[in-house]
Amino acid sequence: MMKGLKKQIAAALSAAVMMTSCGNGFTPPAAQTPIQPVGDLYIENHYEGVEATKEETLQEFRSEDGLCVIEKKKSYYDVILDLEKGGHRSAGRAYAQGVKAICPDYPILMEPYLYENIKNVFSELEGDYSGVKKRVDTLAASLDKDHLDELEGFAQEIGEGSGYVEDGMLSCDEAMLASLVGDALRPCACSAVSMNGSRTVSGERLNSRILEWDLGADRELCTAQCVLHLKNGEKSLTSVTLLGVLSVLTAVNDDGVMGSVFDVGSSENNEYICEGRTSYTFDLRKCLEEYSTASEAGEYLVSRSPLYTFCVNIMLTDRSEALCAELICTDGTDGHSLLRDGSTKLVSGLEWGDPEVLCIVNSFAADGNFDGITAYENNIVRWKKYDKLFCTGEKLTKDRFKELITCEKQNVDIVNFRSASAVQLVIADYADDSLQAVFMGVDGGKDCPEFIDIGNW
Repeated sequence: MMKGLKKQIAAALSAAVMMTSCGNGFTPPAAQTPIQPVGDLYIENHYEGVEATKEETLQEFRSEDGLCVIEKKKSYYDVILDLEKGGHRSAGRAYAQGVKAICPDYPILMEPYLYENIKNVFSELEGDYSGVKKRVDTLAASLDKDHLDELEGFAQEIGEGSGYVEDGMLSCDEAMLASLVGDALRPCACSAVSMNGSRTVSGERLNSRILEWDLGADRELCTAQCVLHLKNGEKSLTSVTLLGVLSVLTAVNDDGVMGSVFDVGSSENNEYICEGRTSYTFDLRKCLEEYSTASEAGEYLVSRSPLYTFCVNIMLTDRSEALCAELICTDGTDGHSLLRDGSTKLVSGLEWGDPEVLCIVNSFAADGNFDGITAYENNIVRWKKYDKLFCTGEKLTKDRFKELITCEKQNVDIVNFRSASAVQLVIADYADDSLQAVFMGVDGGKDCPEFIDIGNW
């Protein structure tokens, strides 16, 4: 197996480098061109027969009204918001009470993350945060009443005062921003692959989703990894997220519809517009609360895409289907919003080896949409590596799937699946409706990561 995998990943690396040198005349900068021998870039992880770790509860909080339960684990916080026992505003308030009780350092963990993302967008603030406040207030006002009540309940309970001041505390405004960073400032950089049951040993779908983001100068918020269970009858879902974040980055509902978000950008420096716009991260949550198939959720998001503040990809899967919703919020210069599947024609020069396997990186890939992939190293290198590693015709077990997605070392001079900014790696297995995760810590994670059993949907 070792020799076979090394040949496979060597081919992936070679193909990716050649692709970056020819697409639209693009040549990788010398400092980014991989020069290490393949043996120095790749590793052999072995997960066959190795059970994921189920972590014990170290500390527990239960609100008096039963709306919120938080269990502190070694690597993450497991949170239940029971919306069947009360309203959304009360649930948000109970959640904040629990966060204050079980994670008293939360304000000093969250604040560096918020201000790093603010400064990435507003380089010369000079103490004037009115632009940030306008974005957050406008987007919050556009939310469904239940989501806004929940968000305000949380923010008002956990926040001290109002406004934006980098002072080690968390205001109500800052707490609101925590759930709207992707919409108000910038989406996350990520990648994903989904394999249809025809390509797995179990005969059921396997998904991998990697989340990358700016998490503070010292990756502070990596100590606040969270699995949030929203219990609300037919609207129930499980979100793999960060403590206190109520929008959706990666989540799956009780019907098995999974959704996750990916930054795309646009073909020009389009002016940011929030007036008349809304939150795609909360819209994704609404989809998972309302719809039982990936296509229904995708059609809703496509219809709403002109209302979003950024162009984004959203992966949507269910037991039988995998889709990428390519969502365009600009005036048509970037193409048209659509649902991409394995049969969709790709942009000129882009190839993919298996229609039963869906890949998503930080670009649109459908023909006719803005091409941010063939000439951009960070996208095409990952795309080609996913192609060579997962489009081989080999039927994969979940453990073999995990070996492939973790076959690279971290922090080397090439764009990896798990880059230095990786936050979470989530595996969804439709054979047993289970979720596993790698939660990267303040050290950025390990070459041979430990998978944590985070339960079932």
